[in-house]
Amino acid sequence: MRTLQSRRRAARHAVCYCLLFSSFILHPSSFLLAAVASDEGQANELADRYVADSVARLRLKAEMDLTAQQTRRLPESRQESLAEQQRIEELLQTPLPSRAALLHALSSGSEEVLKPLRQAAAGLPRQVDDLETAWRSIRTEINRGQFLLFQVKGNLRVAGQAASLLSVDKRSFWLFGLIAVASLLGVVLHDRRHELRRLFNGGRARAMGLSKILTVALAVLALLALTTFVLEDQIYEWLLTVGLAGEVSPRQTLVERNNELAREVQALREAKEKQVQELRQAERVGWVERSEPHQESLSNVRWGSLRSTHPTDAAAEFRREVGEIWTSLALLESLPQAISADQAELRQLRAELARNTAATLHYLRLQEVIRGGLGVALLALTAAGGFLFWQGMDQRRRAVAETCPLCLGQDCLEPETVRGPAAVATIKCHNVISQHPREECNYAFAAAYQSMQKLCFPTLGVPQAGKTHWLSMIYWELNRGNYPKSVQFEKAKSRTSEDFDILVEEILNSRIGTAATQRERIPRPLVFNFRDRDRWSRSNLLVNIFDYSGEVTADMGVDDYRRRRALEADGYFFFLDPTFPTEPQVKAITDFREDLRLVKGVKSGRSIRAPVALCVTKIDLLANQAYALPGGNDAIGRFYDELARIDPSGESLHPRVLAARSRLTARLRETIWPGWQIERQIHDLFGGRYMFFPLTPVGLDGRGETDLSLRTISPFGLLEPLMWLLQMNGYPVLN
Repeated sequence: MRTLQSRRRAARHAVCYCLLFSSFILHPSSFLLAAVASDEGQANELADRYVADSVARLRLKAEMDLTAQQTRRLPESRQESLAEQQRIEELLQTPLPSRAALLHALSSGSEEVLKPLRQAAAGLPRQVDDLETAWRSIRTEINRGQFLLFQVKGNLRVAGQAASLLSVDKRSFWLFGLIAVASLLGVVLHDRRHELRRLFNGGRARAMGLSKILTVALAVLALLALTTFVLEDQIYEWLLTVGLAGEVSPRQTLVERNNELAREVQALREAKEKQVQELRQAERVGWVERSEPHQESLSNVRWGSLRSTHPTDAAAEFRREVGEIWTSLALLESLPQAISADQAELRQLRAELARNTAATLHYLRLQEVIRGGLGVALLALTAAGGFLFWQGMDQRRRAVAETCPLCLGQDCLEPETVRGPAAVATIKCHNVISQHPREECNYAFAAAYQSMQKLCFPTLGVPQAGKTHWLSMIYWELNRGNYPKSVQFEKAKSRTSEDFDILVEEILNSRIGTAATQRERIPRPLVFNFRDRDRWSRSNLLVNIFDYSGEVTADMGVDDYRRRRALEADGYFFFLDPTFPTEPQVKAITDFREDLRLVKGVKSGRSIRAPVALCVTKIDLLANQAYALPGGNDAIGRFYDELARIDPSGESLHPRVLAARSRLTARLRETIWPGWQIERQIHDLFGGRYMFFPLTPVGLDGRGETDLSLRTISPFGLLEPLMWLLQMNGYPVLN
């Protein structure tokens, strides 16, 4: 089963790498096209803006010239308007039939005049557009040539060649490199997601060197890609400018010229608007006002019945057509001169590029070499990262398979001889854990569990703190399926599980308390096959809980192998007994802190990245302690009431419920252990990676009763410490 899962995992990783490397294999052919398209796009954009603003400037000047001529002819127009007014008055005095005929002839005549004007005006804009298109293409060619010549000159120096890494034609490299490294980093982080969660949760995160390297590479590639996409060639050209002793970039020159041209166009628009307003004001003051009776007389005529053009409308259209023709002719006269000037500039630019033919070819070849080198380097980076990831994953798998979960011995596991057709393959550890006296580990477990990831949690605390009783009842709860539906626990059959079956039977049936735990050797762990609720990929591992005797915590020093093994764990259950004297427990925590620093190699003042669950046991016996009042109107009574209000069901595993219980227990600490700053001692060692867990393996009914035969077994708070330690180690469990 494990082999099949390993093969499936390997297949998923292989698919990821195929997709990863295909991004490199497929895209290089588009790099040169992207570079050319980038330069072409920038050259076109600058040329379009320059030509558009230049044409707008010429058009505005022509319109202003026409408006100025109209202003100069204004006195002469007033004389003509008086004669026109007399003729219209004579027309209006003619008899009705003759007047209609004359008006019809007048409107027909205006149509004869306007028709050729419309035809002339319709053809001129097309000619102007053709000239604009030709000018735009010439201007684009000039821009491209200037860009190329500037880059050729700059890349003749080593600094310019290095600066070309930030040119816009490399942005596809940086983008695809970013995608490739990000994909690889995503695969690595998915594989090491538990280590990453331990890091964020404050747990012990094992070596993640490749992740750090890939993160740095990802940050560099992201910065390069963002720079080339957002700033395009600005940084590259700035570096070339520095290398060329302050020579101004042609792109900067073109942008500044376009900006200056745009300001000039805006100024001309404002001047034209002012000029038009002055002309209209002069017209209103002069002959326009005098012709108001004449306009009113004309408006009374029924022009609609004649199906002809109103004389005033025809005059306005005539002036508009004349204005358009005037402007188009002015453009047709000015544009060829501007185009000729740019053609001369283009010829000079081509001649200069021809003089630098060798340098140009060298630059283009160098660009190809740089592109190829970048592609190979990024491909090598990703391939090397993939290889290191695969190698690291294989090394971790081998390390897990070759490490004894009891003594942590390396390369000491050997298969046991299997007898009988139904015998289960077994692995046994032959590591020598003590020389005086000589003692071997001899821990045996099913071969099917050898390659599974393992977590080790010891139970620590003074003697008679309730460690074995708690573990017996949690074993009973898990076997009954009393755990969240989103996770899974199954016991692993062993000699230890058989011993706990007996303990559970004695507690439940005979109502006999647990005996003292043996202390002669490292205790055999109680093992659960655990599966988490990880949305990204559910993990299956073994949870090993070691039931250490209280003497290991209270009496043994760090030189004892049993004590050292208890401290080499992924998390700790430290039991605090509110019915036990304070000073031995203070000493136990103090020794625990110092020995853990020695074993972990952590200097004083530094915190250990491992979680500890502070299990305050026997909370049902708080009611008959000396600090409790008989009536229950004290801190102990309030503690029970608040505990019920936090979670009336008593079964919630929500982090907010656990945090509220921990705060409540911390407030009760001064009542139970006056003057003992437990939080400060633990915080100095574990930082914020600790929590109080009030619990009782018996239940809160019948508080204060010590005779188990008189109690109803209804455990409270048993699962919370175990679930919290699993969560802190990166395996999602809590709601």
